[in-house]
Amino acid sequence: MRQPLLFLLLILLTAGCREHDSSSPPKFEGYKNNPILTPGEPGSWDDLFVSAPQVVFHENTIYLFFMGGNEAGRMAVGLATSRDGFNFTKFEGNPLLAPDSTGFDIFTLGPGIILKEDTGWVMYYNSLELAVYTPGASVGRATAKELSGPWTRENMPVLTSGKKGEWDDGFILPCSVMELDDGSYRMYYTGGREISSWDDFYIGMAVSRDGFSWRKYNDPSTTDHPYADSDPVFISGEEGSWDGMTVWMANVQRSGNGFRMYYTGSTGRGEAIGYAESRDGIHWERYRGNPVYERKDDADLSHSVEIKVTSNPFFLDLDTIRFLYYYHETGTPSGGDIRVATAVK
Repeated sequence: MRQPLLFLLLILLTAGCREHDSSSPPKFEGYKNNPILTPGEPGSWDDLFVSAPQVVFHENTIYLFFMGGNEAGRMAVGLATSRDGFNFTKFEGNPLLAPDSTGFDIFTLGPGIILKEDTGWVMYYNSLELAVYTPGASVGRATAKELSGPWTRENMPVLTSGKKGEWDDGFILPCSVMELDDGSYRMYYTGGREISSWDDFYIGMAVSRDGFSWRKYNDPSTTDHPYADSDPVFISGEEGSWDGMTVWMANVQRSGNGFRMYYTGSTGRGEAIGYAESRDGIHWERYRGNPVYERKDDADLSHSVEIKVTSNPFFLDLDTIRFLYYYHETGTPSGGDIRVATAVK
């Protein structure tokens, strides 16, 4: 049973999380030649899975950053490039950014969230000191002159999970970073407590003036644990709904005078992709037609219908076509690839 304070939070956020029909996201169709990126050969750094696509369109090239994992449990950030958005070639220098057995990111590093700055590029990533397939408690920062690197990491994390008893005391997983018109930065992240329970993962937000010192969003009306120090800005839906168990890995982007979000939702029996909009990036309205993309929409149904993991969305809007990149579980333990769906303008 949920804590009474959670019901208070639900009431406070009702206006921002209700369903609506103010606008409709594109109708996506799965690419018939999916997947567009697969794990590497046995023994390689990404031989188990490739996941968490993050895309940058730069100088007529699509740069797809992804998190790769191997059988040994080590995870790192890789890069693949494409001219058309469908046919990708992995970078020969992969992994682009990998753990080096020192510091707070000793064993796990990724996914890579990319931001363009005047002096080059910035990557924010999750890190973990243990050899397990779970997100860690720290967010690191790295910089590079070119997207292909070399990338240089900071010695200390720039953001960490909450104190014991807080809603995000287990892990903090960055999923979107942007610069606003006033020059400040905004980060959206997934936070949660016990990863093994796979429940009550929410979307949090943090702000920064310099990209180094971050302050989590904190609603002053919630003063007790688990929302004493910070509050999520987007929580799971009503109990029994398609995203009623957890929401996570949200791709948030500027859209007109507000923000749009593609996010992963789960019932505990499967995962799908939903859509929401916001004027201020704090109070969100769900699209009434959610989920907007799920397992049955994939053009490749060669895998078992019992596999219902379609997650980690990233939306790319180009002149003539819209891309929705996502992670797809392939049925092997923890294995998976990256796929794409499209909508023509």
